[in-house]
Amino acid sequence: MHCETWQSARSSQTKGKVMLPSQRHQIILSLVSDQPAVSIRELTESLGVSRETVRKDIEHLAGENRLLQVRGGATRILTAERPMQTRATTNREGKARIAAHVAAQIDDGASIFIDNGSTTLAVAVALARLRQDLIVYTNDLKIAEVIGPAAREVTVLGGRLDLDVGATFGLVTLEHLSHYRAEYALIGGGGVSARALFTDFSREAAEMRLRMMQQAEEALILVDSSKFGEVGQVVLGPLPKGVRMVSELAPPDEISAALTAASVRVDLADSVSE
Repeated sequence: MHCETWQSARSSQTKGKVMLPSQRHQIILSLVSDQPAVSIRELTESLGVSRETVRKDIEHLAGENRLLQVRGGATRILTAERPMQTRATTNREGKARIAAHVAAQIDDGASIFIDNGSTTLAVAVALARLRQDLIVYTNDLKIAEVIGPAAREVTVLGGRLDLDVGATFGLVTLEHLSHYRAEYALIGGGGVSARALFTDFSREAAEMRLRMMQQAEEALILVDSSKFGEVGQVVLGPLPKGVRMVSELAPPDEISAALTAASVRVDLADSVSE
């Protein structure tokens, strides 16, 4: 946390000055921006106000979509996805376990939608090692290249190419996608939280992932544990029936309860039989 922020709050208390709500809000936002989540207890100690005041401050900021209110505190809302290079090096072991679990469930000759992302790329690598004769539809150029040795046919969805991530998006991509159906949809997730469930970072990406799930017989959302509690600015949904989430670790109880309430089954990657 920012030491200056804490010191500023305490200085105001020491001098007997009462902070305005706007001042408290700025401190709360600063603290939330420094870590995935902050508790009401931490905020009451740093601000020197009651728990009820902190709750009202959090409710106000959540109403302005400046943070997300969660049980016992608040978490930040991410407005942009981390760069692909950063994501590729985050929790590699967890993503590898997810990839092995998913690849073990898909038969040779299966048809799959697979969208862009670091976890789906790991799955493509695993499929290339284990499978053959796959029919693949993807918007990701790197995934199309990597999965090629395992495929009988690869269709790269057309549309506007996002040079930062090497994937296509937009109305043309969605129109192209609408012509196909597949047995599986392998979908990445920007984050998963108890309050918002699955979220993403752009409407285009969220819409494409949702369409892939709707046009597949089985939809798997691949979320490694580094995404627990992360909240993007776009909600992914409403989800089709029967969607499963695959992760290498069980999510926290609050997220698990929200997933159960939404009829989303959780598959643990470490439960795959060798």
